[in-house]
Amino acid sequence: MKKRFLLLLFLFLLVGCEEQVNENCQSTSNGRGKVLSVLPLGTISSSYLSNFLNDNNIDIGVRPENDVKIYSIVYETIDWDGIVRQASGAIYVPDIEEKIEFPLYSGQHGTESKRSNVASIIPLRAFDAMFMASIGYIGSSPDLLGLGVSDDVVHPYVHKFVAEAVVDKIRAVKNFLCDKGINENGQLFIAGYSEGGYVAMATHQLIEQKYADEFQVTASAPMAGPYDMSFSSKRILSINSYPQPGYISFTYMSYNTIENLNRPASDLFQNPYAERIPDLMDGSKSIGEANSYLTNVIKDLFSEKFLTEFLGNGETELKESFEKNSLLDWKPKAPIKLFHGNNDDEVNYNNSVIAYDNLKNNGADIELITIDGGSHSGSIFQSYSQALDWFNTLKEE
Repeated sequence: MKKRFLLLLFLFLLVGCEEQVNENCQSTSNGRGKVLSVLPLGTISSSYLSNFLNDNNIDIGVRPENDVKIYSIVYETIDWDGIVRQASGAIYVPDIEEKIEFPLYSGQHGTESKRSNVASIIPLRAFDAMFMASIGYIGSSPDLLGLGVSDDVVHPYVHKFVAEAVVDKIRAVKNFLCDKGINENGQLFIAGYSEGGYVAMATHQLIEQKYADEFQVTASAPMAGPYDMSFSSKRILSINSYPQPGYISFTYMSYNTIENLNRPASDLFQNPYAERIPDLMDGSKSIGEANSYLTNVIKDLFSEKFLTEFLGNGETELKESFEKNSLLDWKPKAPIKLFHGNNDDEVNYNNSVIAYDNLKNNGADIELITIDGGSHSGSIFQSYSQALDWFNTLKEE
């Protein structure tokens, strides 16, 4: 879309000077969420955002009312070994002079393997957080560990640990708001699509199970995510072809490191793909670029031995890892709405059906909104439109 590229170019021209951080607003004693740097990226007008939606015939459930100030921040988090790491992300603030209290919206991006394709560098990557800021939310978009400035660690792709850096980003946002003298109203809305759907649900679960004394989720809207990693992995390996082999490669890199599997790619994949995967997933290439070096044919991508064992009684360690990182065995306190197209060939619709059934049985206040006939890419805006409209019914004025 031409307008999209014009907006990106416009944003790049707005980069300002790095701001000093007020140490009195670093609220976490252990350093997690500590803001290390803040870089203003300029202001986008509400009229520009409205024109963008109109010109591209996009409906995401909001009509921009306010100009939006954009900031890129770097903050502290930890990895799965407890090692302190730097992470980055973007913050979107309504440009409103009157003193009011804002709810916080945390939007999680979809699958991205190229470290530079993130909101802290390209603010439109978090279009949802930007547009939510235009109607009176503080918008937050974490790049996530392993992306953005976080170039010294693997990305926890579809792994529960990914949520820890999201929580630290929320802490960083609160510290940032303190520094700016901006008030929040205590509400926290969480959403995301595709990988972001998984991250949204994992974050909701993590907050309620581990950080409930610090945060309270108001509502979450996970969309088109692989919530049941056991089901997802078995299904993908059971079909003839899969359109996103880069997703599979990214999952291997994540689990191999975080779960300490310590297995060479050749244990799972056939050559020449086994030889290519580590370099394809080193942060220099997008999933689309990686796909061009791989194959969609499952029996050609994976070794026959691995497929036989995984679909049989073998590969128990890997299967246990997928089961451990599925998001089904908990009882949410805050309401959830799941959104998913039932013709999704990338993240199968049954992920949401299984999640709905399990969480409903656990006592959740949950609803599954089905996008009839919707593909993975074709259901994005319809899902966001309904999700953000729902959040607005819960927003405190």
